[in-house]
Amino acid sequence: MGLWNKLKVKWNIESDKRMVWIFIIFAITGSSTVFVRKYLFQVLGIDISNPIISTIVKFVFIYIVYQVLLFIIGTIMGENKFVIWFLKKMNSRFIRSK
Repeated sequence: MGLWNKLKVKWNIESDKRMVWIFIIFAITGSSTVFVRKYLFQVLGIDISNPIISTIVKFVFIYIVYQVLLFIIGTIMGENKFVIWFLKKMNSRFIRSK
């Protein structure tokens, strides 16, 4: 079984068209995140010369911005239910409850 079919089963998606649509949403979101992060850093005047702090700040910004954009873009493109499920799953990996 290829990766495509494994993801279809894991994500409970039946059609290939919907899979393509979801990957388009991920592509748009990922590309948009780069532009938004650069714009936010410029507007907020964030210019960190320390590479360690810069990496941490970028990670936090990208993590937050990506989630917001994924929710907005996914909702606009009609995949609200999937996006909410995906974000919950993604966040559950970072925030483990006991």
